[in-house]
Amino acid sequence: MTLQIYIRTVLNCIRKGMFLMILLSLIGLKVNKAYSQDQNSRTATYKLQQTWLKTLQKQQGSELPYTEISGLIVNETLHIGKPSIKAAWNELTGSDQITKYDTLAYFQLYPGQLFVHGIYTTDKGTAFHSIIGWKKSESWVKVFEAIAPKSGVTENSKTEIGLLRSSWELYSNQHRPDLIAKNVFAGEGRYFYKGVEYVGMQIADAYGYMKNDSYSIDLTPQKIIQVNNQIVYEVGIYDTGGQGLYFLLWVKKGEEWKLWLDFNF
Repeated sequence: MTLQIYIRTVLNCIRKGMFLMILLSLIGLKVNKAYSQDQNSRTATYKLQQTWLKTLQKQQGSELPYTEISGLIVNETLHIGKPSIKAAWNELTGSDQITKYDTLAYFQLYPGQLFVHGIYTTDKGTAFHSIIGWKKSESWVKVFEAIAPKSGVTENSKTEIGLLRSSWELYSNQHRPDLIAKNVFAGEGRYFYKGVEYVGMQIADAYGYMKNDSYSIDLTPQKIIQVNNQIVYEVGIYDTGGQGLYFLLWVKKGEEWKLWLDFNF
């Protein structure tokens, strides 16, 4: 193949790729432009996490690097602020010391925020799934973290959770946040946003912006994690004309799955 033919072939491939992107946008398919190549964010937060873990091993309950309005949810209990978070880690590591943390996946749309899915392992071999919401202002901090023990799974809940998510979208696009609070959330479910928790029907008030006639939303799951038979983590992208990351915690109540917590950037 001559150089001219090679160059012509490459240009044709580029044109085809651009045409495909345009075609996808014309037919309504979304092409998410994730900040997946922001290696600096990944490196910085990973180093902070490993430093915090070493501190935790020496000083039980170290709160670094949380803030006064950060939230930590252990199983189905939400702790807000450094004192409560420190007490939660004290209890969690009282008899089982966490010795290892491994990162499994990153989710990022913008340079100053990301979700990280990882696994904590204790000296007794117990494993915990973790989702950390990192945010950067002057420095990186954990504004949110969810942690729950990993165990064997005997059921597949994705179909039921998918139907609930669709209901959440439907009610939202019908401008009925009250129906989301009543029919999708558990009775003690929570919406956690900027350090404030909204419980029960308070969620409908916090979702009041959905009543705007021009409001619409689309949820696209990026990863669904069956932590155990009682808890599922979901990380995804919401689109309201602009995109952001969301985290949903689903819990099984009796024979039904319900939304227990919503957190988003």
